[in-house]
Amino acid sequence: MSEGATKGTELLLGNPKKAMIGMMVPVIVALTFQSLNSVINSVWVTGLGPDALAAVGIVFPLFIIILSVGNGIGIGASQTVAMYIGMEDKKGADRAAAQALVLTIIGGIVMAVVLTIFLKPILILMGGESIIDVCYSYAFPIVLFAPVMMFSALFSNLLRAEGAAKKSMAIQIFAAVVNLIIDPFLIYKPFGFGLGLGISGAAYGTVIAMLASMCMGLYWFKKKDGTYLTLSLRGFKFDTLICRQIFKVGIPASLEMMIVSLVSIVMNNILLWAGGSDAVAIYANSWRIINILMIPLMSTGSAMIPVCAAAFGAKRFDRVQETYRFTLKLVVTIMIIISIFTLFTAKYMVAIISYTPETVHLRGPMSHVMYAACLFLPFASWGSTASALFQSLTLGTYSLICTLIRNLMQLPLCIYLFNFGGTLDYIWMGIAAGQILGSLVAGIWGEFVLRHFVKKADAYHPRKGSVG
Repeated sequence: MSEGATKGTELLLGNPKKAMIGMMVPVIVALTFQSLNSVINSVWVTGLGPDALAAVGIVFPLFIIILSVGNGIGIGASQTVAMYIGMEDKKGADRAAAQALVLTIIGGIVMAVVLTIFLKPILILMGGESIIDVCYSYAFPIVLFAPVMMFSALFSNLLRAEGAAKKSMAIQIFAAVVNLIIDPFLIYKPFGFGLGLGISGAAYGTVIAMLASMCMGLYWFKKKDGTYLTLSLRGFKFDTLICRQIFKVGIPASLEMMIVSLVSIVMNNILLWAGGSDAVAIYANSWRIINILMIPLMSTGSAMIPVCAAAFGAKRFDRVQETYRFTLKLVVTIMIIISIFTLFTAKYMVAIISYTPETVHLRGPMSHVMYAACLFLPFASWGSTASALFQSLTLGTYSLICTLIRNLMQLPLCIYLFNFGGTLDYIWMGIAAGQILGSLVAGIWGEFVLRHFVKKADAYHPRKGSVG
């Protein structure tokens, strides 16, 4: 076992099935809290009226773009750190974490400056012109404090990289609980107390919650014997080989999330054309619930990347294959069960974010979006697991291509089907068709890569003490 080994690193390098369960369960719990918090945010904002609800949907892709940069660096660092752990090279893992920290500082400052300067034109481009003041009030705090959000994403990824999934879970749950408690006091004045900031209060609640999680992450890394990694910038120098490795996985991962956000922006404009701000509210807020249903899929990558990367670093290519097969079977089974459950409970799920007299008319259309999700969620399991495999083997570009296919395919399908049928239901059908076809492409490609890459994996393996 390598220097400074912890229970997390022992889990990471142990039995692949136990490692996946041990990593996935905390991630599922953490993402559940995050997603429920997002839905609760919508519940609070719903009380401000349809325009506020639509503004949250319009700004949400911008929020994801910010997170995509931090999460991309984090995913690249997670893969690199885990691979060094597999090679039993703690100094290399520490250097990789330090490189990721500096890259996040630089990226966060650039994002905050650029987005703050051009915020209004960006919001208009995203479809918020008719409610620009509401959109600006919600977006400004988020872009101004972009570095805080990016650090939160980075620390979560670094903790998972060393197998400390429970610590990563703790900081994410802490953020969700903080946001849940302070939101009503920032948005309204319950019982005569609070700031009553309206929709900007919801944004500041998110920022404060992210700051709390960032501080908790720093606590874990600075606590004596708290983590395997030693996070320090003392004597820092850029390591081009490690940065290249982080970027090799991180840039495609960032671009994937950005593509999803850009597609959401285009979808918002399509929906504004097809059905006005109500259509945007239907899509954006139904998708918040769908994100909860997709938590097993989202947890796949967070768990699989460090487990497979560590096995790859240790030259245990058989464990890479075993991890992929086990994860695929598990996630497909879970998503089939979730889809069946959703089919019978969709109308009750959407009721929690359409409870006011002004939004109750959205309840029926929202349930139709949920029915469409029942069709594509099982297929998405295959595509999501294949993407995680690509990223763990430093084939991030493959995952990016699959995301491009899946998301770009749905846009012409949505427009064509809407022109054919004339109702929003045809747009939901287009989304489902695009997700299914794209996931099939990713899944089949994943099988091909697994079969051929593992045979030649030794030729791609980094030498001990270096990356490249």
